[in-house]
Amino acid sequence: MGERAPRCQHCTTGLALRRYCARCSPMASALYKREARREAKAAGEQYWLAWWLKIYGEDAFERRRAYHRRYMRQYRARVALRAGPERSQGVLP
Repeated sequence: MGERAPRCQHCTTGLALRRYCARCSPMASALYKREARREAKAAGEQYWLAWWLKIYGEDAFERRRAYHRRYMRQYRARVALRAGPERSQGVLP
């Protein structure tokens, strides 16, 4: 008899050319990245800063500040919208 086809290490039903089948691969990737972030956080590393530096190089700090400014502007607009027009115009305390 021939060798058995490789199976996914997670669900063991799908055929997989790699460790995980196509259906389980996104979940396995998310679990791996989550564990890597936990380990980096436990070690006291600022892993997110390394990612910004890797992508943007010298412009990383300015781009990160711009991203956070834009994010907070959008967040405040969402909160004001959720609070209703009375609260956003200062009518209610």
